[in-house]
Amino acid sequence: MPTKNIKSIIAVILFLLIEVTISSCSTSQITKYDLGLESYNSGRYRTAVEYFTRAIWEDPVNAELYFLRANAKVKLKRNEEAILDYTTAIKLDPEMKYYQNRGLTYIELKDYKNAISDFNEALTIDSENSILYFSRGYTNALADNYNNAIDDYTKSIQLDSTNAKTFVNRGDLWADAGESQRAIFDFTTAVSLNEEDELAYFNRAKEFVKIGKFEKAIDDYSKAITLNPTNTEYYFLRGELKVGAGKFLSAAADYTKIISLEPKNGNAYYNRGISYANINIKDSACDDFNRAAELGFFEAYEVINKYCKKEEKKK
Repeated sequence: MPTKNIKSIIAVILFLLIEVTISSCSTSQITKYDLGLESYNSGRYRTAVEYFTRAIWEDPVNAELYFLRANAKVKLKRNEEAILDYTTAIKLDPEMKYYQNRGLTYIELKDYKNAISDFNEALTIDSENSILYFSRGYTNALADNYNNAIDDYTKSIQLDSTNAKTFVNRGDLWADAGESQRAIFDFTTAVSLNEEDELAYFNRAKEFVKIGKFEKAIDDYSKAITLNPTNTEYYFLRGELKVGAGKFLSAAADYTKIISLEPKNGNAYYNRGISYANINIKDSACDDFNRAAELGFFEAYEVINKYCKKEEKKK
């Protein structure tokens, strides 16, 4: 079965906080609405809630006011309260965006069943909305409905083939399903749409490794490093491939970079020691093995006994 790797590497879903106008409000109510919206847009979400609440007191059947108050509550992480406001808005006027934002809020609450139900309702209102299919696909993946997720991403792509994140997400599902060629196609499409999509390069590199295209994988890790030069995982993975290709000095440079970013990373010292040992730079290798051991990387002790103390035993 595919893993839940998609949860960590997929692009973050943003709430679609749609600005609207209210045409059926009194003069005083428009003022409260404007002040609420101004507060929201300036990041003063508690104040926005207060203004929208006052507007609701004066017009308790205006669905849009509940929707706007719910959006502000989401920003405050008051998700359960936001659900109640979205639900009231839906009862008063079942608009697509009300279902959509309630569905996104259900995702935050890890209530995937209700989230999918809301996206289904939203799609009955707007069946050609690529973002809705993307959101439902994302939720289906979180709920382990992988085939449904792939179908949703595919439909989203049919409606909008310019969203790199959709290709990354579908590619990740193909990767988890063991379909490396399909995954590579999606990641390649993603980087053609967005040359700065770090995740697409990283994911494609992993698939290149699976099919034995190590040089291509090294190139992709290098591109990911260019975009995020402080991510030590990228250096580790590229370093491992360089060791496998016999590029020991270049691998040592990767581990040196990791050490500069994380001076107490025993694994990096150990791996650099292995790289040095392979090109007979023994003193540097043993210094690294000893430092790795001091930092708690206990595998280094065995290497120290077999490699670093070898000459000493001969004497």
